This record gives sequence, C-alpha cells and structure tokens, in this order.
Amino acid sequence: MDSKNQKQIQKANVKDDPINPFDPLPHEIAIDILSRLPITSLIQFSFVCRSLNSLSHDPHLVHLHLSRSHMNESSCLIFHSDYPIQNQLHFLQLSDKKVRKINTPFAISMPEFSIIGSSNGLLCLINTLFSDSLYLYNPFTRDYFEVPKNFEFQDQIVVYGFGFHPVTSDYKVVKIGCYMRRFQIQSNRQTSEVQTYSLRSNTWKNRGIIPYKLEKSSSPGVLVSGRLHWVSRWGKYNGHHERIIVSYDLADDSFHEIRIPGSISGSFGRWVSCHLASLDGCLCAIVPVPPGHGAFNIWSMKEYGVKESWAKVYNIGVYHPVSMISDELERSCHIWRNMFGKKLVKVLCAMKGGELLLEYRGGGLVSYDPYDKTFKELRFDGMPRLYQTIVHVGSLNSAAFPL
Repeated sequence: MDSKNQKQIQKANVKDDPINPFDPLPHEIAIDILSRLPITSLIQFSFVCRSLNSLSHDPHLVHLHLSRSHMNESSCLIFHSDYPIQNQLHFLQLSDKKVRKINTPFAISMPEFSIIGSSNGLLCLINTLFSDSLYLYNPFTRDYFEVPKNFEFQDQIVVYGFGFHPVTSDYKVVKIGCYMRRFQIQSNRQTSEVQTYSLRSNTWKNRGIIPYKLEKSSSPGVLVSGRLHWVSRWGKYNGHHERIIVSYDLADDSFHEIRIPGSISGSFGRWVSCHLASLDGCLCAIVPVPPGHGAFNIWSMKEYGVKESWAKVYNIGVYHPVSMISDELERSCHIWRNMFGKKLVKVLCAMKGGELLLEYRGGGLVSYDPYDKTFKELRFDGMPRLYQTIVHVGSLNSAAFPL
C-alpha cells in the first residue's frame, strides 16, 4: 500500500466533526498534554476530528511522546502468534492487562513473517517465504515501508539485527550469513558475509567478510550503547577454543569483540546455548547452570566495554510453567522454535517493580521477583497459546520517515 492510499484510508476513517477539545489551548500546551498519553489513547484521539489527526503527525509531538515513553519505561509486549493461528500480532500493556489484536495491513502480501527487531516504535519484519523482503512497520499507526531488496544469501545460516543510533540519526538493518557446513570448502572456517541497510540513504552495502560465525539462536542482535550484539558459535578465537560476544557499531559500521572473564566463558561451553539481553541499559549474558534443566545465571557488564566490570547479578532456579505445551505441539510451531533454538528460557526485560520478565520454552510468560525468589505465571485473556514476545515501545513514528 503506497502512502497516497494510506492517507485516503486514514481520511475516510476520520470523523468530519470539527470540534477539537484542545483548540482553546496554546499549541505547545496541547502537545505537552498529548505527549503524556499512552499510545493507544493517542491513536484514538487521532480519529476524533481532522485537526487532532493533523496534530498527531506533528514532529514535535512524535519526538516528545517517544522521549517520554523511553524515560517512563512505557513498554508494551507484542505477541507474534504461532498457535493456534500463525502470524497474528497482539499487544499487551501490562498497566491495563488487556490483550488486543493488531490487524496487519500486509496479511495478504506477506502471510508469513518473523520479527527481527524493535526500535523507537518500529518493528523490523522479514518475509519468511521470500527472505529478501524486509519491512519496517509501526503496529499502532499501521504505517509500513518496504525495504529495497538486495542480494539474497544462498544456502547460508543468516542472523539479523536492527537498531537506531542517535549520533547518526539512522536506522540500520544488519544481515550476517555463514555457509552451512556441507557448502563449505573448508568446514572449519569461522567466517561470515555481512550486508547492511541504511534507512537514511535507503541503500544496502556489502561490508565484506568477518572472521566469526554467529549462533542462529542469538538472532536478532541485542542493542546496547549503539551497538548490536550476538554470541559466536564455538570456535578458535585468539588461539583459544571458546565463544565470544561480537558487536557491530551502528555509527561507524565496525565490528568488535567483547571479552568475557573466564568465570563466564567457562560456562559458554560447546553445547551450552547462552543468550544476551539488555537489562537497565547494560549488556547481560544469560548462562544456563549445568546440568541445564532450567536454572541460569545472569551476568551484567556494568561499565560497557570494560571486561573487569562483568558481575553476576542474578542466580535463578528451576521453574516449569503450568502452561507449557507438549513436545509434539512444540515441534509443529516453527516461529517459536526458530526463536528459541535450544534455550529453555529467554530473559525479556526488567519491569518497573524490579521483577524480571521471562519467557519459557513451551509457552509461559513469567515474572520473577529477585528479592524473595518467587515466580508468577502471567496469563491474560486473548493471549495466543504459543508466541514470540517482543518488548516494544509504542510511538507515532513513521516507518518511511522516522524521527
């Protein structure tokens, strides 16, 4: 759908009632009031009358609302359904505990997709039927933008990343592909090919070869301090067999290695499926505790880039959610299976009350209280049975011309 058609549909849905409750107020005060509202309320206001609809596109309101959402940690959860119906989107604001369905405007043109990142209110989606198709999508305004197609990696395992860097004011998609073993001339080569897309220039660039292979389960990359992060596959790096953390700087398009202390890397064994997360703005490594039945430690890099600042901040015991699904059903659900890989649990975020939000293999959304070490399973009416959870900040940001 082009922007002209979108505007026509939007105008058709806006009431002709000319009454704007904010008309008596100065423009700056109206913007300030609206910027404090939840995204769902803002969207509803935009359909009251034409003047409010126009106000909802004011760049100052878009920027101020997004800034306040980040400061207030006003995140919502996006559920990408895999069962009972695949490829439906729902969202949940924990404050009102209501799950609402999102009607995607590309259900026909892209019936199957995966979510490879969220940044400033925009989701980055990939067409799983044709992996060269990428979209930026605002699930609340329903505005979306198709990224130009580029060369598709053939017979490669591909990991992705998506993020925004405030210095360059640019959104980028990072695509890293490594050949599957049967297509390699030398099966032990630890190399991958890199391509990046810049929304600001609307172009793809080939970034050449990097001396790493990345874990498929570490995709999408975790954004911290303007860099995307992935866990490498087991291999020989700097003369040692180990896993390392690989980062990509969205500002200068450079790759870096993040060294980890031996107390952590010793747990990053060949067969251990660890993953990364961002908690309180810090890069964290989630490491299963042997023998791997669900217990795990969370290590946090308190000062970014400083190896000595790694500290173990949580030791979380074994928990089995009541709602976990059967193994047979799990094997039939490809979205969730590809997202989790071998992980038993995924750390999503830290909540306002200090609890950690966890997603368990088999379909369980759980909050963990680190103070009294208790688990609480979260279930809300309208939630799909099996899903991928994305922590998302709702905004009025435009997919084609974001702030």
